[in-house]
Amino acid sequence: MSASITFDDSHWPLLVTRFQGAATDAQYEEYLARGTAYLQRGEPYVSIIDMGQLAMPTNAQRQRQTEWLKAHQVLLRERLLGCALIDTSPLIRLVLSAIFHVIPLPTSYVAIRDMAEGVKWATARLAEAGLGDAAERIRRDFSAQARRRSGPSRT
Repeated sequence: MSASITFDDSHWPLLVTRFQGAATDAQYEEYLARGTAYLQRGEPYVSIIDMGQLAMPTNAQRQRQTEWLKAHQVLLRERLLGCALIDTSPLIRLVLSAIFHVIPLPTSYVAIRDMAEGVKWATARLAEAGLGDAAERIRRDFSAQARRRSGPSRT
């Protein structure tokens, strides 16, 4: 399986990041650089990180994640309204738990099972932050996507 890390900001202020496979160190560095760029936009946002197909990060990548969290704590606290982590792997949950034990994520976060649950949680964070219009638009967008995937209704 080829590795990829994709970013979808088409529903901003919702950022969806998807991991697939085992990222190279270069891909992981790009992920951290893109994360920094989103923080530096100066706008509040929520994030859903889909790790459902993530292979175990290397020791070097886990160390870089810890360093990045330390270096960006202030921006994370100011800009990131919350982070929903889609995770189906007990091993990945253990790694995240270890990272967040060393450097706690300075914003609210939740481990969830799927995108629908993530959208529900993320839009609630947006609404709580006074971004109700954006939350409602995102709910409509994802609801429409789900209807398209399920096909036409039968009557």
